[in-house]
Amino acid sequence: MVMHGVSVKRVAKQFGDHKVFEGVSLELSAGDKVALIGANGSGKSTLLRLMAGTERPDVGSVHTSGRVALLGQHAERVAGTVLEAVTPRELLTARAVLEKAQDRLTDPTSAHLEAFSLAEEHYRVLGGYDFEGRAAAVLAGLDLRAELSTAELSGGQGRRVMLAALLLSRAEVWLLDEPTNHLDTESLAWLEAWVRASPAATLVVSHDRAFLDATVTRVAELERGQLHEFRGNYSEAMAVKRTLREAQERQYEAQERKRTALTEEMQRRQSKARSANTYNPSRASDGDKLLAKGKAQNAQNVNASRAKALEKRLEQMCVLKKPYQERARVEVPLPGVPPGPSDVLRVERLGLTRGERVLFTDLSFTLRRGEKLALRGPNGSGKSSLIAALLGQLTPTTGSVVTGHGLSVYWAGQHGEELHGYRTQDEALRAAQPALRTQDLHHLLARLGLPPQPDFVLSGLSGGQHTRLSLARLAVTRASLLILDEPTNHLDLEAIGALEELLREYPGTVLFASHDRRLVEKVATGILTLPTGEVR
Repeated sequence: MVMHGVSVKRVAKQFGDHKVFEGVSLELSAGDKVALIGANGSGKSTLLRLMAGTERPDVGSVHTSGRVALLGQHAERVAGTVLEAVTPRELLTARAVLEKAQDRLTDPTSAHLEAFSLAEEHYRVLGGYDFEGRAAAVLAGLDLRAELSTAELSGGQGRRVMLAALLLSRAEVWLLDEPTNHLDTESLAWLEAWVRASPAATLVVSHDRAFLDATVTRVAELERGQLHEFRGNYSEAMAVKRTLREAQERQYEAQERKRTALTEEMQRRQSKARSANTYNPSRASDGDKLLAKGKAQNAQNVNASRAKALEKRLEQMCVLKKPYQERARVEVPLPGVPPGPSDVLRVERLGLTRGERVLFTDLSFTLRRGEKLALRGPNGSGKSSLIAALLGQLTPTTGSVVTGHGLSVYWAGQHGEELHGYRTQDEALRAAQPALRTQDLHHLLARLGLPPQPDFVLSGLSGGQHTRLSLARLAVTRASLLILDEPTNHLDLEAIGALEELLREYPGTVLFASHDRRLVEKVATGILTLPTGEVR
């Protein structure tokens, strides 16, 4: 029996003078469920493309067995209905051949009968007779309508169509790049069950920690050009990593203490050797001059020899590298968060519409000081519209929003909209926190791997750098209320962990919309579900 999968052996990839990774090896076999994680820009998508065969490595080899399907990050439009878009091309061809063969049966010659038999068997082997039933289950799970024209789809729906097409393909290896993007809670739960039950070898890149915990049994992490593997789901793997990192830090600190002690002893011996060499004959009587000189020379030789031995020990020491320090958490001295009003927001019988569509009506709730309220609901339920209404960017159809006296608000959108209007890093950071000193700015920029010049223009930042700058602004603001729309969008797992810690510890009030179940679980003190308005 052939075991399908992908074998990656010591591959390297470089773009221009930037080396993405080298010496990377990974085995993916039938039934494996593996997470590929790493910071933004670490090469995850590049490695997936190498495994799919759409790119070639500069060094090393990639061997595949079986059909490989890659879910990329960008939706590709296919004309026709959603059902047609998710139907495998080979099945569409086989169906057309079968229909032609069936038409020829009006003249039932032996050749026509044989052609129909062959076409019918091929269609059956490809799963044609039960395909529509399987497609209906997948489309329902991903909240897609089979009859909808692909021309009418949003970007998020188009990506879900791509995912549906991959799940309905006959591939034995799935390479999934952010499959949870644009999925609501119900679709996420359905996809988790589908992935767990599939016999396909699966490698998944995802920033959804709950999804990785529910689906994978091994984690491969790309970090600074190298790949490291850990057993278990995401949480288990990261616990192992923390234990290893702590052990490495202890070993490094012990090594540095030993190196310091050896260096100090070597320098002391060298100093003694130099002192012994400054023999002063006037200090000794005539009869003792020869003996004193001999003792001085002997002391010099002993100390010089000992210093040389210590120097050799230092040279021969196995030098451990300093463990990698994560950069996502920033700490600078800042003023405290003002307490703000007791009733931060009061929403009374609010109704919102978008175009002809009624999002919700009669929504009422009160957000009080110190609460951290998560907005949940299916895609299109009105979470972003509610945030726009709370910020005064959208006029309600009915009802009102009352803010507490003297309330200061910090807002961050799904795609970094809060950075619009700022020209430089300095402007963007000082707008969030005017009390920042010049040394604080340099510390923030260095800690997050941003360009070191405060006057660096935002238009020159990469997408990942924009995201880290937004995280830095959030870390330094001292607004009484944070309003965040999908704050984990575009963040890598390290940054999501830092954001979670920041929001948990934030002494002010927080209202946030998020599909990240782990973030909601760890941060929220209450959940408002739309469109029903239920608060728990």
